[in-house]
Amino acid sequence: MKKTIMILVAAVTMLTSCHTAENSLSQDYDERPLNKQPVLERPAWPNYDLHNDRSFAAFSHIQTAPLDKVGTYLHHYVESGWTARCTLHRCKDATYLCLDYTIPQQQDWFFWRFTTGSAIIDADTGDRYLLQRVEHFPMDQCYWTYGQANETIRFVEVYPPLPLSVKRVQLYEASAESRRWMDGTGVLTKPIKIDDLRPHSLLKYKSHKRGRIIR
Repeated sequence: MKKTIMILVAAVTMLTSCHTAENSLSQDYDERPLNKQPVLERPAWPNYDLHNDRSFAAFSHIQTAPLDKVGTYLHHYVESGWTARCTLHRCKDATYLCLDYTIPQQQDWFFWRFTTGSAIIDADTGDRYLLQRVEHFPMDQCYWTYGQANETIRFVEVYPPLPLSVKRVQLYEASAESRRWMDGTGVLTKPIKIDDLRPHSLLKYKSHKRGRIIR
């Protein structure tokens, strides 16, 4: 009887340990975001020219942000109707930064550019984790998107994996050559807690004090 009880206790301890490890993993790492391949409607001209927007590539059917998982506000422009949000997916193999833009009805055609030298900066050490690529899109080259007015389209930037010691970050968009309606000035956010940027679906695993339930 005593031996049977000891075996049961060991089994419960093992299950509890596994459950704790699973929750810990859920706290530490996120699943990588979904990001479908867009449709290349028109390739860039061989003689692409920053100052000739007809030479830009054009894309449609870009990944949209799940309505229940849109990220933290970066900007909201009342006059133009633009809203920008971001979500950071901290994964073991890479860091995925989702940039979600709500497209106003009157600006369905819009051009974008993501620049080499952009980085996620550790706000406490100054270490820079440089942008490696933007999934499915070119770097350092303007391109059009269209056909998704009133939708929230998503660009997924890929960075090196962030150590678990990184708790606060600043998002840095590198400066680049300017053109009409694009001054090329770099942008640096204020320090932001990583847990405030991660997907809402995983934040439920964060430990917090539980009070009484009063009915």
